[in-house]
Parts: sequence; C-alpha cells; structure tokens
Amino acid sequence: MFLWRATHESLPTNLNLKRRKIKEDPSCPICRQETESVMHALWSCSAVMDVWFVSSRGLQKMKVGFKSFEEVVEHVIAILSEEEVELFACTAYHVWRRRNAFLFERKFENPSRIAQVALQLTKDFKEANDREKVDLIPGRPIGLTTWSPPPLNVYKANWDASVDRVQSRMGVGVVIRNWEGSVTATLRSSRCIFLDAKLAEAMAALRAVLLCKQLGISRVLLEGDALNVVNDINSEAKDWSSVGLIIQDIKAELQNLEYGSILFMSRNSNCIAHCLAKDALKLSQESITMEGIPLSKFGTLKALKSLTY
Repeated sequence: MFLWRATHESLPTNLNLKRRKIKEDPSCPICRQETESVMHALWSCSAVMDVWFVSSRGLQKMKVGFKSFEEVVEHVIAILSEEEVELFACTAYHVWRRRNAFLFERKFENPSRIAQVALQLTKDFKEANDREKVDLIPGRPIGLTTWSPPPLNVYKANWDASVDRVQSRMGVGVVIRNWEGSVTATLRSSRCIFLDAKLAEAMAALRAVLLCKQLGISRVLLEGDALNVVNDINSEAKDWSSVGLIIQDIKAELQNLEYGSILFMSRNSNCIAHCLAKDALKLSQESITMEGIPLSKFGTLKALKSLTY
C-alpha cells in the first residue's frame, strides 16, 4: 500500500498539500532547500541520499537522474534481486516514517539506524516466509495456506504473539485488512508475561478483537496460527484457568459484533502478523499505524511489479 501510494504521487508531501490548498509552503521540512515532492522526500533529498548511501551495495550503486519516484521503482525492479527489492521497499517506508517523526515529534534518526532497521525487518519477513508449512497430521485441522481477502464489507484481522523467554516479555502483532486486501491498521504491543505461549496467543487474539472494536469495525473474520487457542474459542466448553478466562472474554466480544468469526491458518500465511509481533518485543509502548505497513503487499517480486494487492 505504501509503495503504491508513493508511485501514484498520493503521499501527503508539502507539495501535494499545497496543490490541495492545505499548506502554503511546499518546501522540504528537513533540508529547507527544495520543494518536497514524493521523489524528493523518498529519494533525492540530501538527508535521504545519506540513507541510501549506507544501505545495501545494490542500492548504493543505483544511478541518479530519475524524473519521478515511479521511475526509481521501475529501475529497482528491473535490476535488483527480489531480496534487494524488498529491502528497497522497507527502506523507503522507514525514510517516510523518519520524515513524519521529524515533522511531528522533532525526532530524527541517523541514516545508519534507518538502514539497519529496514534490513532487520526484511530478514525477519524472509525468515517467517521460509518457515515450513504446518505438518499434515491425520485428524488435525489443516490451516489456510494462502492469505485471501474476506467477503465484501467484512474485515480480516490476522494476529500472532511472540515470546522472549530471556526478558519474560510477549509481543503482539495484528494486521487488519479490508475486502480489497488493503491494510486498514496494524498494531504492535509488548508487555511482561509469564512464559506461557498459549496465554500469549490468547491475549494477542483478544487484543485483535478489541482493536477492531476500537476502530468501529463490526464485521470481522479473525485468523491466527495458534490452533489450540482457535479451537478453544470455537468450543462450547468452559475453562476457568487464566487462559480460559481470556477465551471467555474473546467469545463475549465476538458475540457483540454484527459478524465475528475466527479461523486457524498456517504460519506461512500469517507472516505479517508474526513479524509485527516479533518487532513489538523491542517497543516500550503500544504502536498503532493506520493504512500502512512495510512489505504489507510486497512479499514477492511479482506482487511488487504489479503494484496492486
């Protein structure tokens, strides 16, 4: 979604805001030397060029002289490997996030930090994608193996949890998409917890339901890769353990929705939520992002080339 908006000149740069008569000054808020177009904000600003300079060798060797960011993306796809294309997309996203952090919070991360974060997230995404598919055990429900959009006017919320046994912390990752496959919101949250993977997964599922409620979403299909939690939620049995009480809360919240259902899916199809949960372990407070996530639609080179989802 982010790269699609960038190539279609729909990011809220100062130039675009001036065209919409929202702002008068179209100049770059960082360098204050040139007009802030999408091309300038993500590629040609001197502060941004420093990021690309310390990035991977493939991105360092990119030629100059592009007329638009769309030309940059087309060139990236044509000459770089799939892994480098994914890194490019993730880096561009974090360049934009740094710009917003500077504009609204007066924070400005150094180029090496941006490149490092983008590289690590790309590695995490690849690691999640490379995980083996769920074993086909006789009598065991088979999870969905590919992500698919929900029915018309229904949202889909994928959730996952990650546990750091050394720090006794859990990370929660949630990604909500609409029936067209576009990202509506993502959530990363971290908290201290006893080392219980099932408890972490149940808490993540509950947070996913509550996020939908918070956003006013009343028709939602939830998907997670914790089979035991999904089975418990879909079961009529009562369980008064700590996990069971959370399961009861989830059931109650689902019943209050206009439409609420939960399904099991394989880890391979839940990699975005998994990466968010893993990244959440680094956070000290909850983070909710609207309409955007790095690599949310660029898991494959084919998807990036189409620039659609």
